[in-house]
Amino acid sequence: MSNIQILTPAPLANVTATTGVLDARSAVECRFNYTFMPVSDMRVIVEEDPKSGKKVCTKVLVQDEELNPTERFWTSLFARYGFNKAFFNYFDHAEVFQRISQVEKNDRMRLCIERDADGAGTLMAVSNPEKPIVVYDELMELLTKYRGEDVTYFNGIVESTHTPRTGGNKFEVAGDDFVNRFLMATPIDGYGAPNIYLSLLRLACENGLVGYSKAFKSGLALGKADDDVAPSLTRALDGFGNDEGYAAIRQRIEAAATSWASVSEAQDGLYKLLVRMHSKRAIEETQGVPVNAKVINRCLQNAGGPNADELEGTGSVILKAFHALTGDTSRLYGLANMDSLSPKRKRTLPVKCTVYDLINFATEVGTHYSTPEGSRAISGWIGTLVTDEYDMEGTKDKFGNFADFHIQAQVQSGLPGNLTGMAGTAEHTGIVKASPKALAAATGDLDE
Repeated sequence: MSNIQILTPAPLANVTATTGVLDARSAVECRFNYTFMPVSDMRVIVEEDPKSGKKVCTKVLVQDEELNPTERFWTSLFARYGFNKAFFNYFDHAEVFQRISQVEKNDRMRLCIERDADGAGTLMAVSNPEKPIVVYDELMELLTKYRGEDVTYFNGIVESTHTPRTGGNKFEVAGDDFVNRFLMATPIDGYGAPNIYLSLLRLACENGLVGYSKAFKSGLALGKADDDVAPSLTRALDGFGNDEGYAAIRQRIEAAATSWASVSEAQDGLYKLLVRMHSKRAIEETQGVPVNAKVINRCLQNAGGPNADELEGTGSVILKAFHALTGDTSRLYGLANMDSLSPKRKRTLPVKCTVYDLINFATEVGTHYSTPEGSRAISGWIGTLVTDEYDMEGTKDKFGNFADFHIQAQVQSGLPGNLTGMAGTAEHTGIVKASPKALAAATGDLDE
């Protein structure tokens, strides 16, 4: 087994996100060790879970040092040797590792260890020693040279935002100014290759919209084990451009501004993601509402208006602002539980905002309130949303007034609810008046 190589000093324990980083090292305040060993030399400490009664691995021993394993460690180990956790239901860890070592021609593996200021180690990914790896120190020097912004670290990956060489001029979508950016996600633990994602920066709120999906992703080939990875990264940072990709993501954002958001996109998509982020403590609300979080500020101001009683008791600032943005869907459609609707029905019912509003709300949460883990989850949701066709694409061109669209959608669906407070135009209000049965169905007065 080789000696552990300490690559950087350990100034602080916590990882922080910064904007306009001049020295990228100040943004990723960790140190990383790389070491090599055969899989048969790995040992684990197994304890019984008091809740389930099953034996679980709590520590992994590397050179007799106890390290905390991460989900990324196990995922990369399974990928490296082609097995899964089900094997441990029938054989203990030592036997599995020993059998792999006997059969596998190359049983050596490279391990990355992340250390905090106290020296406590967390075991990150396992990788093939014959494949290249981006070393932390070299990456930080490169990001500093190319003035990487918003440099963050989480779970073995360093993310940084950059300006493309061409096409970085300002343009307008739905009254907001944007500029092109790209995000480079670089694994420093050897598991996976660097990826570049197209991104847009909304200047009014300094929110970054990242196209976290395959449609807006470009992979970087690093070569073989002995190859220098610096040239590949340098070429990407110095000359990246994707005019067709930027045109495509811009078109999707323009389409979002002309599309009412559906209950499915708002409630099943963004709302449930925000709730999960709260449960994982990936949202931080202690710093108050930033001035440049314009959408959230506007929503909170509206929350104190005529519909304030609907939002009373909502403890989270983010969730309160979300409900002010979309409206109370239960009250709109007269249902105590919106989950009782089928997925197909949810895609046909609008909320009080456009898809573009949802995207701006999400980017503000990701930029101003989220941990790096939460920001990555937000970007993933946005990437999936803009890649696919929106549930109600182009409906705002036809129904500029939400009340009009809501009345028609509710009458067509036959759902109960109160329409008397909806100030629709005469044309669409007439639809309801012309059909007593539809009105009765929409207001809940229709006999079962």
